[in-house]
Amino acid sequence: MPDVFTNGINIHYEVRGEGEPILFLHGLGGSWKMWAPQMEYFPKKHKMIMMDLRGHGGTSRVFPNDVFDPYLMAEDVKYFLDELGIKKINIVGLSQGSVTAQLFAIKYSHYIKHLILSNGYSEIPTLVSGWVLKLSIFIFKRLSYKTLLNLMMKVYKNDEYTKKILDDSFSIDKKTLIMAKAHHFPNHTSELKHISAPTLVMGGDRKVVGVDERKGSEILFENIPNSTLALFKDAFDPLSTMRKDIFNEMIMDFIEERPLKRYDGVRYKEKDQIEVS
Repeated sequence: MPDVFTNGINIHYEVRGEGEPILFLHGLGGSWKMWAPQMEYFPKKHKMIMMDLRGHGGTSRVFPNDVFDPYLMAEDVKYFLDELGIKKINIVGLSQGSVTAQLFAIKYSHYIKHLILSNGYSEIPTLVSGWVLKLSIFIFKRLSYKTLLNLMMKVYKNDEYTKKILDDSFSIDKKTLIMAKAHHFPNHTSELKHISAPTLVMGGDRKVVGVDERKGSEILFENIPNSTLALFKDAFDPLSTMRKDIFNEMIMDFIEERPLKRYDGVRYKEKDQIEVS
């Protein structure tokens, strides 16, 4: 259970396997444990480096002026990689981890060999999505922590596997969660053009609690120059659990620069190409 002190905080991370490294950045509220569905697959050929983001897991819960700051979290990634002496790496970012990875890649694209962005956004995808987010902040502030977590799990209905992984990995306190929800939504779409690394954008092909995940993924794809889009039918955040086998295999193929396989329920789109399934 290694830790490094850098950028003014203690950063906790876990490592599995050997070989070419892949940095995994978890979603909001999670921790390195969120990557349990990937821990048997990737270490066979790669070194998995799973970092707890600022405010999560074993990493310091320090935000200057109590303001949740995704840009500061992206700087944490830079300092973390420098501390480990890593100059080039593959990065997988999921949900909030995708936002962190985007902001890191915009400023430090030269660090990245391949970039995978799953269930991410660079702006509020629709007007309705914005209303839903504002309503969720109002509700979250008035619920007990336990009730809040139970409410968040209801969206997964009978997907007991996803609920267990999320429950085992959830590490954020209510203060930090509300701080994150109250922070202004990412709005860096115009800066995505600075991402030069080959990028795989993965997302669900549906709305979740009023938030249009498909639209969010399409915006990323349309604005990142060297990108491929994969949309998963009847799935949403996190694809790492809901479609774990396809998620793992697709990322491995992308990192190892093999043609992406065709799967039932997955639609691809590449630059200047017609969408295929």
